[in-house]
Amino acid sequence: MSKYHIACLPGDGVENDVMDAAKIVLDSINLNAEYIPGDIGWEFWKKEGDPLDSKND
Repeated sequence: MSKYHIACLPGDGVENDVMDAAKIVLDSINLNAEYIPGDIGWEFWKKEGDPLDSKND
């Protein structure tokens, strides 16, 4: 089975809880996945001056 590479981009606010819940669901079906974290959203934009994390380009 192929390994899935899933971007984990929680953003601001409730998205953090949604991402955590999504990981629980995906892990419960034994999905062969690697979660790749990244920053996105307003707080990241204020800190870095860009709304998207481009360090993993």
